[in-house]
Amino acid sequence: MNLEKYSDALKNALNYRIYAEYWYLDVLTNKKWECLIYGDYEVVMPIPLQYKLGFKFVLQPFYSQQLGVFYKQEISKELFREFEDRLHKYRVRAYSFNEENTESFQPKGEKKVNQILNLNRPYELIQNHFSKDRIKDIRRNSKLNLILKEEFDFDLFFELRKEAYSELESMLDVNLTKKFIKSIIDSKKHKAFMLCNSDQEVLSMILFGASNSRLIQLFSVRNKSIEPKGAFPFLLNQVIKIFAESELILDFEGSMVPGIARRNESFGAEKKYYTTYSNFKFKL
Repeated sequence: MNLEKYSDALKNALNYRIYAEYWYLDVLTNKKWECLIYGDYEVVMPIPLQYKLGFKFVLQPFYSQQLGVFYKQEISKELFREFEDRLHKYRVRAYSFNEENTESFQPKGEKKVNQILNLNRPYELIQNHFSKDRIKDIRRNSKLNLILKEEFDFDLFFELRKEAYSELESMLDVNLTKKFIKSIIDSKKHKAFMLCNSDQEVLSMILFGASNSRLIQLFSVRNKSIEPKGAFPFLLNQVIKIFAESELILDFEGSMVPGIARRNESFGAEKKYYTTYSNFKFKL
């Protein structure tokens, strides 16, 4: 595969996602992925792979919500079906098509929820769609002299995550997560913020994948032992205020978890749908 042509095709795609960048996939799949290509890279479809017991499977990696078919110009339903049919010939444990694929072509699979907030308006207009509870959180925390820093404390992030989300830590490969976060930071395709109190103690932090028109909320953590009520929503509000009137979309990355979904909706987030396909559900 010609990575230069692939990168150019993705960069210019109408439905670009950072998830499909070759370096992003290299880290998350340990370079175990291939690509379906139409023409001279006019249309591309990355396929992340997993090998077990001598068999090859397709498996959507952690930290990669949407892949699918990417194109510089709108494509026909017939061409999309050709890509979809080729995917179906693999053993597919899970593969997620992007929102644009789902809306235009309705691929086979289960629809899942993502939530986005368009930031191309003045902050005051965006805030008009916040819930009453969210407005209360913002007003309460505005009185606490909290400090927003455009920084990311790598070691503290993992320390807090281990303390607050021990179940999550046991489910995931921590070394892979560390390697992935380092790759995001090294790529310069990120935005990071920390919210601190007047004693410079970190209350919460957040890391976005920032590329093309999307700010994708990849990681966040809260210092639950000292964080005031509503401090994390206050942090999100400050980010929204910074990027208001830009051409960016704040991508919350879902969620299918009701409590997180309600929090995202409290900022006026709009539901979008992507599709996850599987034809092989046995666990190995």
